[in-house]
Amino acid sequence: MFEVHSLRIGELYLPQGGKIHRDPVHVWLVTDGRQHFLVDSGMTDIARIEEMLKVSGWGGGHAALRARLAEHGLTPDDISHLILTHMHFDHADNTDLFPNSCVVVQREELFHAIDPTPSQRPFFKGHIMAELLSRKRPKGLRLVDGDFDLVEGIQVLHVPSHTPGMQVPIVTTAKGKVALVSDLGDHYKYWYPADPRATDKPTRYLSDTFLPGPIRSESERDWAAAMQRVMDHTDIVVPAHDFRIPTHMPEDWWAIPDSTEGDIAFVPPQQSDAIAF
Repeated sequence: MFEVHSLRIGELYLPQGGKIHRDPVHVWLVTDGRQHFLVDSGMTDIARIEEMLKVSGWGGGHAALRARLAEHGLTPDDISHLILTHMHFDHADNTDLFPNSCVVVQREELFHAIDPTPSQRPFFKGHIMAELLSRKRPKGLRLVDGDFDLVEGIQVLHVPSHTPGMQVPIVTTAKGKVALVSDLGDHYKYWYPADPRATDKPTRYLSDTFLPGPIRSESERDWAAAMQRVMDHTDIVVPAHDFRIPTHMPEDWWAIPDSTEGDIAFVPPQQSDAIAF
């Protein structure tokens, strides 16, 4: 049985409709006390993000990852495998911090990163691809095709949607299965679009389905089918960019947050919100 820890390593402040949308950036530590896995490696440090994308925020980079792992008594060398849900810049940077880990990514995702859907070109960065391609196979890089079991208790589903090589780890814990869904639905509102606990703008006619996100490589029908496939294999989902996700599973356990009260995506950030590393 595994435990899952949500590690917030930073935030992005994205201009949206005249407001600032706060996007928390998470990675996940999956551990049974002996084996330690990381799901996603997050974004580079915010100074470089500002330089590349003209977007502000806080955190990111090696310092943030080291600090979050140290809170659990770990260093990057303790991570045996790094599972990348996809290769966007806020999920797949910092792989160079894990030279002794095996990075696991869908082969199709790597090809897509080289020649992406045109609207996604800004989200893939050459230095990330170069670092992966410099790794020795199979010790440092494992390219997979479709669903697979990484180890007993960690199943990975290939779910083309946000990107063609999107993959979702499903982790078995003492209370049930946790799907680390990343950007397959990066906020609870995409999974429960008609539920007022998930969104302050519930949509009744979506009570029997899902709300696919706006950044996609596949059709809306394919995306919704991918979300349903994940729901068929899990007990709870953990979105990547929602402030209300559980931080320690199975100790924290919910399918839907109690309310939208903790969703501070459009609450103006304060200087005290940033965590020093």
